[in-house]
Amino acid sequence: MIKTVLAVALLALGACTSTPPTTEPSQTPPAPPATDSAGVSCDDAPEDVVGTALRLRLGRVSQTITGNVVRCAYDGGTAEVRFETGADAASFAEGRADHAGATDLPGFHDEAYRATAVTGEVVRTAVVARAGTVEITVLSGARTEHAQQLVTELFARL
Repeated sequence: MIKTVLAVALLALGACTSTPPTTEPSQTPPAPPATDSAGVSCDDAPEDVVGTALRLRLGRVSQTITGNVVRCAYDGGTAEVRFETGADAASFAEGRADHAGATDLPGFHDEAYRATAVTGEVVRTAVVARAGTVEITVLSGARTEHAQQLVTELFARL
Protein backbone atom coordinates (compact mmCIF):
# COMPACT_ATOMS: atom_id res chain seq x y z
CA MET A 1 0.00 0.00 0.00
CA ILE A 2 2.85 2.37 0.83
CA LYS A 3 4.39 1.67 -2.57
CA THR A 4 1.11 2.55 -4.28
CA VAL A 5 0.72 5.80 -2.32
CA LEU A 6 4.35 6.69 -3.01
CA ALA A 7 3.95 6.00 -6.75
CA VAL A 8 0.78 8.11 -6.92
CA ALA A 9 2.51 10.93 -5.01
CA LEU A 10 5.50 10.85 -7.38
CA LEU A 11 3.20 10.93 -10.39
CA ALA A 12 1.24 13.85 -8.94
CA LEU A 13 4.46 15.70 -8.09
CA GLY A 14 5.81 15.07 -11.58
CA ALA A 15 2.59 16.35 -13.14
CA CYS A 16 2.77 19.54 -11.09
CA THR A 17 6.41 20.34 -11.68
CA SER A 18 7.04 19.12 -15.17
CA THR A 19 7.17 21.62 -17.97
CA PRO A 20 4.83 21.04 -20.87
CA PRO A 21 6.54 19.51 -23.83
CA THR A 22 7.61 22.05 -26.36
CA THR A 23 5.89 21.75 -29.65
CA GLU A 24 7.22 23.00 -32.89
CA PRO A 25 4.87 25.38 -34.63
CA SER A 26 2.96 23.40 -37.15
CA GLN A 27 4.57 23.63 -40.51
CA THR A 28 1.78 23.48 -43.00
CA PRO A 29 3.02 22.66 -46.45
CA PRO A 30 2.60 25.55 -48.83
CA ALA A 31 -0.38 25.54 -51.10
CA PRO A 32 0.32 23.84 -54.39
CA PRO A 33 1.58 26.32 -56.94
CA ALA A 34 -0.54 27.30 -59.90
CA THR A 35 1.60 24.91 -61.89
CA ASP A 36 -0.55 21.84 -61.43
CA SER A 37 -3.39 20.55 -63.52
CA ALA A 38 -5.94 21.58 -60.83
CA GLY A 39 -7.99 18.45 -61.40
CA VAL A 40 -8.33 18.98 -65.14
CA SER A 41 -7.71 15.90 -67.26
CA CYS A 42 -8.48 14.45 -70.65
CA ASP A 43 -11.57 12.92 -69.05
CA ASP A 44 -12.94 16.45 -69.55
CA ALA A 45 -12.35 16.11 -73.32
CA PRO A 46 -13.31 12.55 -74.29
CA GLU A 47 -12.91 11.54 -77.92
CA ASP A 48 -16.66 11.25 -78.54
CA VAL A 49 -17.32 14.83 -77.38
CA VAL A 50 -14.30 16.26 -79.23
CA GLY A 51 -14.96 14.25 -82.39
CA THR A 52 -18.65 15.15 -82.53
CA ALA A 53 -18.02 18.89 -82.07
CA LEU A 54 -15.20 18.97 -84.63
CA ARG A 55 -17.04 16.60 -86.99
CA LEU A 56 -14.00 14.33 -87.07
CA ARG A 57 -13.65 10.62 -86.44
CA LEU A 58 -11.18 10.39 -83.58
CA GLY A 59 -9.47 7.46 -81.92
CA ARG A 60 -8.50 6.94 -78.31
CA VAL A 61 -7.13 9.91 -76.36
CA SER A 62 -3.72 9.91 -74.71
CA GLN A 63 -2.90 12.35 -71.95
CA THR A 64 0.32 14.16 -71.09
CA ILE A 65 0.56 16.46 -68.07
CA THR A 66 3.47 18.86 -67.82
CA GLY A 67 3.17 21.27 -64.91
CA ASN A 68 -0.06 23.17 -65.38
CA VAL A 69 -0.68 21.97 -68.95
CA VAL A 70 -2.79 18.94 -69.82
CA ARG A 71 -2.37 17.83 -73.44
CA CYS A 72 -4.94 15.48 -74.97
CA ALA A 73 -3.85 13.92 -78.27
CA TYR A 74 -6.23 11.69 -80.21
CA ASP A 75 -5.23 8.65 -82.24
CA GLY A 76 -4.73 9.60 -85.85
CA GLY A 77 -3.10 12.93 -84.92
CA THR A 78 -5.92 15.00 -86.41
CA ALA A 79 -6.85 16.88 -83.24
CA GLU A 80 -5.38 18.03 -79.96
CA VAL A 81 -6.90 19.74 -76.94
CA ARG A 82 -4.79 21.56 -74.37
CA PHE A 83 -5.90 22.82 -70.98
CA GLU A 84 -3.70 25.31 -69.14
CA THR A 85 -4.59 26.11 -65.55
CA GLY A 86 -3.39 29.18 -63.69
CA ALA A 87 -3.74 31.30 -66.84
CA ASP A 88 -4.16 35.06 -66.72
CA ALA A 89 -4.22 37.94 -69.20
CA ALA A 90 -0.40 38.21 -69.20
CA SER A 91 0.22 34.51 -69.90
CA PHE A 92 -2.50 34.57 -72.56
CA ALA A 93 -0.88 37.55 -74.30
CA GLU A 94 2.50 35.81 -74.16
CA GLY A 95 1.06 32.71 -75.84
CA ARG A 96 -0.72 34.80 -78.44
CA ALA A 97 2.56 36.52 -79.35
CA ASP A 98 3.93 33.10 -80.36
CA HIS A 99 1.30 32.79 -83.12
CA ALA A 100 2.12 34.95 -86.11
CA GLY A 101 -0.99 36.16 -87.90
CA ALA A 102 -3.36 35.44 -84.98
CA THR A 103 -6.84 36.91 -85.32
CA ASP A 104 -8.76 38.00 -82.22
CA LEU A 105 -12.17 36.49 -81.56
CA PRO A 106 -13.88 39.37 -79.73
CA GLY A 107 -16.66 38.49 -77.32
CA PHE A 108 -15.62 34.83 -77.16
CA HIS A 109 -15.06 34.05 -73.47
CA ASP A 110 -12.71 36.39 -71.55
CA GLU A 111 -10.34 36.59 -74.51
CA ALA A 112 -9.69 34.44 -77.54
CA TYR A 113 -7.94 34.19 -80.89
CA ARG A 114 -7.45 31.83 -83.78
CA ALA A 115 -4.29 31.11 -85.73
CA THR A 116 -3.78 28.99 -88.82
CA ALA A 117 -0.68 27.05 -89.82
CA VAL A 118 -0.17 25.54 -93.26
CA THR A 119 2.30 22.72 -93.75
CA GLY A 120 2.30 21.51 -97.33
CA GLU A 121 -1.33 20.78 -98.05
CA VAL A 122 -2.32 20.38 -94.40
CA VAL A 123 -4.11 23.33 -92.79
CA ARG A 124 -4.45 23.28 -89.01
CA THR A 125 -6.23 25.93 -87.01
CA ALA A 126 -5.74 26.67 -83.34
CA VAL A 127 -8.58 28.25 -81.43
CA VAL A 128 -7.38 29.49 -78.06
CA ALA A 129 -9.65 30.95 -75.38
CA ARG A 130 -9.32 31.90 -71.74
CA ALA A 131 -12.12 31.96 -69.18
CA GLY A 132 -10.99 32.87 -65.68
CA THR A 133 -7.81 30.96 -64.91
CA VAL A 134 -8.23 28.24 -67.52
CA GLU A 135 -7.03 28.47 -71.10
CA ILE A 136 -8.21 25.94 -73.69
CA THR A 137 -6.56 25.36 -77.06
CA VAL A 138 -8.15 23.26 -79.77
CA LEU A 139 -5.80 22.41 -82.62
CA SER A 140 -7.31 20.64 -85.60
CA GLY A 141 -8.16 20.74 -89.27
CA ALA A 142 -11.79 21.48 -88.41
CA ARG A 143 -13.57 24.72 -89.20
CA THR A 144 -13.07 27.56 -86.73
CA GLU A 145 -16.73 27.68 -85.73
CA HIS A 146 -16.66 23.96 -84.87
CA ALA A 147 -13.55 24.45 -82.74
CA GLN A 148 -15.22 27.41 -81.00
CA GLN A 149 -18.27 25.25 -80.28
CA LEU A 150 -15.97 22.64 -78.74
CA VAL A 151 -14.15 25.22 -76.60
CA THR A 152 -17.48 26.43 -75.20
CA GLU A 153 -18.56 22.85 -74.52
CA LEU A 154 -15.26 22.07 -72.77
CA PHE A 155 -15.50 25.13 -70.52
CA ALA A 156 -19.01 23.98 -69.55
CA ARG A 157 -17.63 20.55 -68.58
CA LEU A 158 -15.06 21.98 -66.15
